[in-house]
Amino acid sequence: MFYNDGIHTVIRMATIYGKDELALNNQTLMGTLLLVQFIGIGGALLFSRISKTFGTKRILILAMFLWLGILCYAYIITSTLDFWILGIAVGLVLGGSQALSRSFYGSMIPAKESAEFFGFYSVFEKFSAIWGPFVFGSIRQITGTSRLAILSLVVFFIIGIVLLYFVKENSKPQNH
Repeated sequence: MFYNDGIHTVIRMATIYGKDELALNNQTLMGTLLLVQFIGIGGALLFSRISKTFGTKRILILAMFLWLGILCYAYIITSTLDFWILGIAVGLVLGGSQALSRSFYGSMIPAKESAEFFGFYSVFEKFSAIWGPFVFGSIRQITGTSRLAILSLVVFFIIGIVLLYFVKENSKPQNH
C-alpha cells in the first residue's frame, strides 16, 4: 500500500507541481491529465502482457523502479514539453501499476472471502489519501518548493519495493 500512497500523491499533486514549478496554464495541466488517462489504458494492457511472461510481482517491482525514475525526472524538468513527456511516462506506469496491483492482490486472497479482502483494500486505499499529501505538503511548506516535495515521495516507493520483495507470489491462481 505504500507505493499506492506515492502513486495517488503524484496524481493529486501534479497540477500544483505544474503551476508552482513550471507556471503552466490550466489548458496544459488539464490536457496532460487527460493524456495520462488515455495513455494509462495502453499502460495497463502493456504491463498485463509483460507480466504474463515475467510474473506480476517482478513487473510490479519494475513499475516501482519506473516510478522512482519518474519522480527524479519530475524533480529536474523545466519546460512544458518536459511536463508532457512526464505525463506520458506517468500514464504508462500508472495504468500498469494500478491494474497489476489489484490483480496481484486478488491472486493472493481466498476466493470465498474476496469481498471482505477487497473491502480492506479499499479502506487502506482511502488512507493513502492522507500520508502522501501530508508528506508532500509538509516538505513543500518547510522548503518552499514543490521540487523537493515531489522528490520526497521516493520514500513511499522504496518502502513499497522492499515490502513487495518479501511477498510470496501465489503460483496457483485463485478461483474468483
